[in-house]
Amino acid sequence: MAIPLDPSSPGDDTATLIDFGRGRRLERLAGVLVDRPLPQARLPRSLPGLWAESRLTYTGGPEVESRISAGEQAPLLPRGWRQFGPLPDPWRVAIPLHATTLHLEVRPAASGQTGLFLEQSPQWTWLERVTSRGARILSLFAHSGAATLALAAAGAEVVHVDASRQAIGLARRNAEASGLATAPIRFVCEDARVFVQRELRRGSRYDGVVLDPPSWGHGPKGQAFAIDRDLPPLLEELAGLIPAPAAGPLLLSCHSAGWTASRLAEALAIVAGGRGRAGGTGQGITSGPLTCTDASGRSLEFGAHARRGPQPGRRVP
Repeated sequence: MAIPLDPSSPGDDTATLIDFGRGRRLERLAGVLVDRPLPQARLPRSLPGLWAESRLTYTGGPEVESRISAGEQAPLLPRGWRQFGPLPDPWRVAIPLHATTLHLEVRPAASGQTGLFLEQSPQWTWLERVTSRGARILSLFAHSGAATLALAAAGAEVVHVDASRQAIGLARRNAEASGLATAPIRFVCEDARVFVQRELRRGSRYDGVVLDPPSWGHGPKGQAFAIDRDLPPLLEELAGLIPAPAAGPLLLSCHSAGWTASRLAEALAIVAGGRGRAGGTGQGITSGPLTCTDASGRSLEFGAHARRGPQPGRRVP
């Protein structure tokens, strides 16, 4: 299988899962092969000979190794990454949605993340397609901002909340690169529950919400978040911010063990039903896995999602 690797090739700005197996994944990000861990990828690799061509590998350790040519200056990478050749500058990938293309920065982190979550791209396409112009949407645990930008591309007013200042900066750069620098997006660096509780006290209302909580994390002031403990009360609080029936999209996704698609659907019904009551107007929720397909046509599951589209009803004034 011929796979172009030259980052200077015209149009080679895509992001693709190329192969997986033996606990790792191989992605092509704007022409660069990136090799990093993925514990659930237990199958044999389909393209074993291609892995040696990776330019960037994450080991999780402090090793520093390079095959950069003499005279080239290596970018500063977090510890745990090994570079084996030049990287694009700027390094961005194009993610086509329904009517818009997002341009997202590849940002290797010490955790092994790249700032990209390719398994979420169908959700971003759905958000752009179903969101109404002028809808007021809350985007929680918003990270590098792809969901926020999909909403903004549809004409929504978005409040983007993340606990990491670095992630907020990345989301701002992604907005600019995607031609959405002037879109009505409010960026907030705050703990999700602290922000929601403050909005409740203010009497704020939203048409919908998108959230992708981590298994665990910390707010900017050290507030601990654990999904099993903190997600259910957060959803109860969100029900007070979103009048039922929600006039905007509702989307809940995660990558946490034990949070299956059916469990996420039951959890999202708390918000869809309004005032913390499950059921009722919560009908119409659909759910399923978050998946990616590699170059050999094999599908790999990364997590799960539950969602419901906008419902007829009065919009938030």
